[in-house]
Amino acid sequence: MTTTTVKDPVCGMEVKVSSAGPRSEYKGQTYSFCCSGCKGKFDHAPAQYTGELAASAKGDKSGCCCG
Repeated sequence: MTTTTVKDPVCGMEVKVSSAGPRSEYKGQTYSFCCSGCKGKFDHAPAQYTGELAASAKGDKSGCCCG
């Protein structure tokens, strides 16, 4: 069995895609997160993490719940 991993758009951590993990839908795409804290940040400002805003605003690890 192959496990699929994706990058958390908030903190950049590699996360396993599973039906039990935190996920959000935005503009028809599903995003997976390492924890509910990153999901909450994404849900508050999804454009900041999907490339809709300047790349410099993306992937700010300083505020990540993971430390």
